[in-house]
Amino acid sequence: MKRLTLLIDADDTVLDFKNSERDAIIALCEQYEIADKNGVADKFKQINRRMWDMFELGLVTREEIFYSRFEELFAFFGIDGKNIIEVGDQYRENMAHSRRIIHGARAFLRRISQNHDLYCVTNGITRTQKMRMKASGLGKYFKKLYISQEINLAKPSKEFFQYVIADIGAVDLDDIYIIGDSLSSDILGGINSGIKTILFNRENKKICDIRPDFEVKNYVQLERIIENLSK
Repeated sequence: MKRLTLLIDADDTVLDFKNSERDAIIALCEQYEIADKNGVADKFKQINRRMWDMFELGLVTREEIFYSRFEELFAFFGIDGKNIIEVGDQYRENMAHSRRIIHGARAFLRRISQNHDLYCVTNGITRTQKMRMKASGLGKYFKKLYISQEINLAKPSKEFFQYVIADIGAVDLDDIYIIGDSLSSDILGGINSGIKTILFNRENKKICDIRPDFEVKNYVQLERIIENLSK
């Protein structure tokens, strides 16, 4: 069996970002006595996704996202008298303590880490992602975490993947795969960098212009693909 180098995205590939985000916002509403917790959580999800999409396109910086998302959120609901910097910091603190993972992720990572080299590649925030990986217990399955804030590069840029590959060392490009849920970040980045791509598409996203080499719906299918590729 051939030993593969697997670059694995964090959020919504192994870590449960959507539920972690909602937990963090609900807790924030309770901490700042904001009544419409579910409404605020729903709106924040829309704003946050749009801003991170803009980040991938290089239209905003990570630091701009930290606080501008709450400015827009509070303006929409007419919430006044809140310290935006304090609120943004508290949200990230709430996220950092999340233990939520996608069902089946732990068993999947435990099994494949026995025969392959796993590296986490994420556009997240350094402290938040490191703490979530530690709190969830998933960090031990990765040889190293590559976090965009820490290395000052981000997916889907070719430079991000070049940095990761160079840091890992002598690995045949034919044996490297990027696994992730995002077409615009993980899959496009892999394509731009000459790395084979596996889309973890458990939400049945529509595939149009950006086409992965492989597509799976769950960890059972993903593990089967990995086994076949390593023969």
